[in-house]
Amino acid sequence: MICLSKKLAGLLVVITLIWMPDGVIAGQKPISVDIGGEKAEATFIKGKAFRVREDLPPGSSLVKGDFLHQGERFSTQKASRIELKLPDGSFLRFGAQTTFELASLAHDEQNKELSIDVKMLLGKTWAKVSKYVGRKRRFEISTKTAVMGVRGTVYRVNVEKDDTVIVKVYWGEILVDSKSKPAPAAPQRGKTVGPSKVLGPQPIAGPRAVSMKEWTAIVKSMQQITIRPDGTMTKPFRFSPEEDSNDWVEWNKQRDAEAGGEQE
Repeated sequence: MICLSKKLAGLLVVITLIWMPDGVIAGQKPISVDIGGEKAEATFIKGKAFRVREDLPPGSSLVKGDFLHQGERFSTQKASRIELKLPDGSFLRFGAQTTFELASLAHDEQNKELSIDVKMLLGKTWAKVSKYVGRKRRFEISTKTAVMGVRGTVYRVNVEKDDTVIVKVYWGEILVDSKSKPAPAAPQRGKTVGPSKVLGPQPIAGPRAVSMKEWTAIVKSMQQITIRPDGTMTKPFRFSPEEDSNDWVEWNKQRDAEAGGEQE
C-alpha cells in the first residue's frame, strides 16, 4: 500500500506509457480519473488489472487493498472488473477491457471541499456518488466529447470504440455538457469588383445564438442519453429496467446495496 504524500496534492503527474498490457489501445490516451491529495482504495478486484507508473516494472498487478496514486494508469483484461472507494465514500467501478488514469483528487476534510474529475476513453464505469456535504463539491466524469457533473447520483457510462458515449442514470440526475460546442462563424469577407447594384431594403434575420440546450442536457432517474462521436447528443429518454438488465448492471446494483447509501 502506498499513500500519496500531501506535498503532491493538486499536482498533475504526466506518465509516459512505455508498455501496455491487454486492454490498452495503442496510440490513444487512456481514461483519466482525477485523484490528488487523498487515497483511492481498490476494494474489489476480479480477474487481472495492471498499473503503469514510472518507478514500477511493466506488468505490475493491482491487488485488493492497494491505494491508487495520482498519475498512475490502469487497465482491466477480459472478464475482469475493479472497484475503487474514494475518500468521500463514493465508489467507482470499471468493467472488463477498460483503461483509465488517476490524475488528481483534492479532498480537504477540514474545509469541506472535494474535487474529483474522471475522464474516460474506452470501456465501462459505474459511479455511486455520495451526497457530500461541504462548501465546494465537484465530481465529474469526462469523455473525449462530454462532461457529466453529478451529486448524490448512481449512473453508468459506456464509451465505445468509435467514441460514442452512452450514459444511464439510475438515481438522482446529472448534467451532461458537450465539449464540441461550435465556434461562432466568422463573417464572410469578399472582394467587390466594380460598382454593384444596390438593392432596396430586405428583411434580414438577426444573429442566431446557439442554445445551450443543444449542447447540454439534464438526465434524470431512469433516463439515458447518447453522445455521438461529433459531440452532438440525443434528447434524454427513459429506458426499460427489464431491457437494461445484464450481469454488469446487476452486479453493480448488488455492490451498491452492500455499500449502503442515502439513496437506498
